[in-house]
Amino acid sequence: MKRLSLFWKVYIGFLLALFLSLAVNEIFFTIEKSRHTFQPPEELQRLLTWSADGLAEKAGALLELGDETALSVLLAQAEAQSGIFFSLLPPGEHRPDNGQTPPGTVRTEIPVKTSGGTYTLLGELSLFRGRPPFPPRHWWMFLIPMGIGALLCLVLVRHIVSPILELRKAAVQLGRGDLGVRAGESVTGRGDHIADLGKAFDGMAERIQDLLTSQQRLMGDISHELRSPLQRLDVALTLARKGCAPEAAEFLDRAGRDAERMNEMVSQILSLSRAELYPREMDGAPVNIVQLLREITEDARFEGMNGGKTVAASIMPCTMELHGDEQLLRQAFENVIRNGLRATPSGGTLEIIARQKGNETVVTVRDQGPGIPEEELPRIFRPFYRLDYSRDRRSGGTGLGLAIAERAVRCHGGRISADNFPDGGLIVEIALPLKQPEKILPGSENTEEKEPPFRKNHS
Repeated sequence: MKRLSLFWKVYIGFLLALFLSLAVNEIFFTIEKSRHTFQPPEELQRLLTWSADGLAEKAGALLELGDETALSVLLAQAEAQSGIFFSLLPPGEHRPDNGQTPPGTVRTEIPVKTSGGTYTLLGELSLFRGRPPFPPRHWWMFLIPMGIGALLCLVLVRHIVSPILELRKAAVQLGRGDLGVRAGESVTGRGDHIADLGKAFDGMAERIQDLLTSQQRLMGDISHELRSPLQRLDVALTLARKGCAPEAAEFLDRAGRDAERMNEMVSQILSLSRAELYPREMDGAPVNIVQLLREITEDARFEGMNGGKTVAASIMPCTMELHGDEQLLRQAFENVIRNGLRATPSGGTLEIIARQKGNETVVTVRDQGPGIPEEELPRIFRPFYRLDYSRDRRSGGTGLGLAIAERAVRCHGGRISADNFPDGGLIVEIALPLKQPEKILPGSENTEEKEPPFRKNHS
């Protein structure tokens, strides 16, 4: 079956709405016109006259007796039984409508002669009695067809817009990193231009997924192959230092630092590849998040001592458990905290808060560095991102730390965000889902430290 393009669907749909509106208008107009021009059959007139003649004889007898009550009952019973409206006019009176007969109505007049004069028995049978009249023509002629047309247009627009909204939703998910999202059969199975757009989107998403997966696997393979020669290089440098001349020691130390930096980068690339290739939410063993953060904080305090930096921490206890990969979480927190420690100037303070908020544990890290331009904030979780390349190279940064942290947090069903603090510095917030504990973990008791002051301003 040949498919119908979106253009013809829209065009024919509006033509159909217009045609049906005109058809309904014509139908109502014809009905109204027929009611005004309808002529009852002659047999109906003869039947009405025959019924009125019989009733006139009985009415004349009651008039002679002067029993008006019985006469009223007689007329009411006759109307109830036959559906014909009867009325009796006194001598000398005439019909109030000057003899005009409405459409679809049959009338008859029968004289009733009595000693007191001649009365007139009026009989009227209306075929439209009891039926509500049509609204004035200027109302129904426009409102009813317009209502039908509006309903048809609503169905047509919904038919067009719904798959576009589905496609937009899929595009947003793809932009957020969900490479497995597709437009779906509701979009691609329509057989029109929107279906072509959905198929093109699915092809694009599949191609992007293949390219990124191949890139990540290649990065992981190369990093894995580099690890062995780097380890051999480190061993060789260690042996060379033992018997080298003092003037060569400086060069060997520099080579050792470069090898160590390269080894660190290889490890981070492997971690990033692992998080990218397996982005599913983790549900592993319970992780003592309180103890984990205390260990990382103590390491950060020790590292900051060399640069005259301090670490102020408030790690509050959790009544629920965090499940996942402890090593991956440790690396994520270490990357965020070390990144903040590098940005904090000498004499500054890195502030860390960990607290439970509902069914989540929220960890906030604030440094006292210069912050990040607002337009750069969405990019800081990208791999190899550097705001200041030369500075990061001197400080040992590879541009992978925050990217690994973002992937690790996402794998655990959490979220991570960054924002500039009004008084200066960058705030990174990590939220991870918690579960009800089966038993109390050691080290989770209430031994919290004093909360740093920046939370009072930021909350």
